[in-house]
Amino acid sequence: MILPYLAIALLTLATVYSAIVSFRQTEGAAPSWIFPTSASRPTRIIVGSVGLALLIAVGLWLGLGARHHGLRSSRFLLPEGYTGWIRVEFEVPGATPLPLEGGEYVLRIPADGVLRTSSAERYGWAQDHYYYYSAQGMRSLQDSGDAPLIWGKINGEASGASGKRKYEEFFVGTAQQFKNQTRE
Repeated sequence: MILPYLAIALLTLATVYSAIVSFRQTEGAAPSWIFPTSASRPTRIIVGSVGLALLIAVGLWLGLGARHHGLRSSRFLLPEGYTGWIRVEFEVPGATPLPLEGGEYVLRIPADGVLRTSSAERYGWAQDHYYYYSAQGMRSLQDSGDAPLIWGKINGEASGASGKRKYEEFFVGTAQQFKNQTRE
């Protein structure tokens, strides 16, 4: 998340430095690649300032655009005790769209592990959350760390009798259960 801002800061710093260096008048210096020998100091300052202002404007535009168009995270709700593969099929005609609660898409996975939705598949970085649900409430599943329960998350596209289908799959279970499933 911070990497784009770091890159913009580095570019701004390099631009300011090169502008300062190019504004210095040195006796007998070769003409710069940007300004002809006859360019006056005020011309150099104006061109450098306009260039810097444009760079800052582009950086702000990209930064604000990224903040307003970020990918929403998903909340996967799995039946209590479920282990096995989960499959979410996107853009299924006649299926219900994914609901949005608290700024997250909510994916309530049925007991068979396959959820079909008319919503489009989303790409990009987002922090997804995984929970078991039951009549007593919800409890969080660990998706990283010492004993993760989420494995092998992939996105793909398959063709079949009903046409092309975009999907997302992942495995829910222990490391050993995942290894056993991938050997079969």
